[in-house]
Amino acid sequence: MLDACAPGARIEEKPHHNWVYWKDFEPYRLPRGKHGKRDNPEIETGHVKRMARYFGVLNCAKNHLQI
Repeated sequence: MLDACAPGARIEEKPHHNWVYWKDFEPYRLPRGKHGKRDNPEIETGHVKRMARYFGVLNCAKNHLQI
């Protein structure tokens, strides 16, 4: 979704959050999920929708996500 709706966005993994950087916006923090091993965190849909609203790409994101 980020590749299509926010080209050039990058994700930086931190211990508790994934920080998403795009254009001149402040980084958006997505939680990495429950405690323990976080190899493939399951991120709740509400967090992704909020990030898409923050970046102003919600209409595009709706086409790529099952919301």
